[in-house]
Amino acid sequence: MIWQRNTVAKRWLVGGNDIRPGEGGAVLTAGLLFFLLLTCLMVLRPAREALGLARGVEGVRRLFLVTVVCTLPLVPLFGWLVSRCSRRRLVGLSLRLCALILLGFYAGLTLLPEGMRSLVAGSYYVFHSVFNLFVVSIFWAFMADYFDLNESIRLFPAITLGGSLGAILGSLISWQLAEFVGVSALFLLAAALLELAVWVAALFGRTRTVTKVSPLDSQPIGGSWLRGIGAITQSTYLQGVGLFVVLIGVVTTFLYFTSLNLVAAASDSTVRQTALFANINLWTQLATLVAQGFVTARIMRWGGVVGALIVLPVLAVGGFAVLAVAPTLAVFTIVNALFRAAQQGIAGPAQQTLFTVLDRQDKYKAKSFLDTFGYRAGDAVGAYLERALSLLGLGIFPLAAAVLGVSGVWLVLCRFLGRAQGRLAMRGRLPDA
Repeated sequence: MIWQRNTVAKRWLVGGNDIRPGEGGAVLTAGLLFFLLLTCLMVLRPAREALGLARGVEGVRRLFLVTVVCTLPLVPLFGWLVSRCSRRRLVGLSLRLCALILLGFYAGLTLLPEGMRSLVAGSYYVFHSVFNLFVVSIFWAFMADYFDLNESIRLFPAITLGGSLGAILGSLISWQLAEFVGVSALFLLAAALLELAVWVAALFGRTRTVTKVSPLDSQPIGGSWLRGIGAITQSTYLQGVGLFVVLIGVVTTFLYFTSLNLVAAASDSTVRQTALFANINLWTQLATLVAQGFVTARIMRWGGVVGALIVLPVLAVGGFAVLAVAPTLAVFTIVNALFRAAQQGIAGPAQQTLFTVLDRQDKYKAKSFLDTFGYRAGDAVGAYLERALSLLGLGIFPLAAAVLGVSGVWLVLCRFLGRAQGRLAMRGRLPDA
């Protein structure tokens, strides 16, 4: 009986994945790294929402445009860093720089006069909007550089479990501690988590190298600092991936502004709003964990990458149809949890496998551009499209109709990406080929 319970627990823990001998250590360490990064991000995400909402919903909409503009300088800067660093040093330098910036925001929110803290809060909203995408993009570029396509399909769902557990812990910490220690104290914890993640990233590199020796670990990645943008302009496949990312940004922004309006109506206290956002995030991550534990690996195995990707447009249509009928905070929490679970837990690992068939430089440079600027461009489009549709005065019905149209394009795109990925893999454009 005990043996049966252990077997069931083991199968749930790996999500039905095919983890082969010699891969367990690398998967466990990668999952731990993702756990630390997502804990850090989710500790601070509710604070970002509350600090942004202090400017009002329209103020947040303007911050979306500022965020898009601020992502542009990141592209050449990161491209320059990638060209001169090995993949191990790249992760450490990037995470430590982010930790240093977080300490600066902590100092600004605690030491500056009250009148200047509003400016710091707005600046942090913009920074976090780029920071959370950048950190996740770096992580998955790192993984795509160590695992090939077949390995990623088998192992990425198991690795994402670590991220979901971290996101749950981060949401719980923010939800329970914000009202006791204040919002600014969370920045110190987040910076410490990033430093710990640097050490785990180095451990992963050593663990993975034991089973997959590569001289690339200590060599600069090289190439032009604008290589990523150039690759996107010349590749239909990368343009398709970019459109996929933009569509995710548009739909998630529709959900995001719906949550802002509902939370703003529920409370006008920054601390209380932080707790409400953390509660929404907690349910989202619990749903994601369930999806990853019981669904993701099986969908990837039975339906392939395409089967996992199409879950998003299908749930988008169904979710907004439900919200159109019952636009309440409780219903939104359920719909948002299901969609985000599909985005992060099912389609997310499949989306990351799309980059495993790229050249090494494109895994970092083109991917970082698409994951940051592409996603935030979708955010900006979604923010102002949501505003235009809300002026019609028909509640959430125009948004539901817009999602229906977007999802039609989305379904066709998923099929295209699956076929294109297969062709690239057959041509041998695999990591270090």
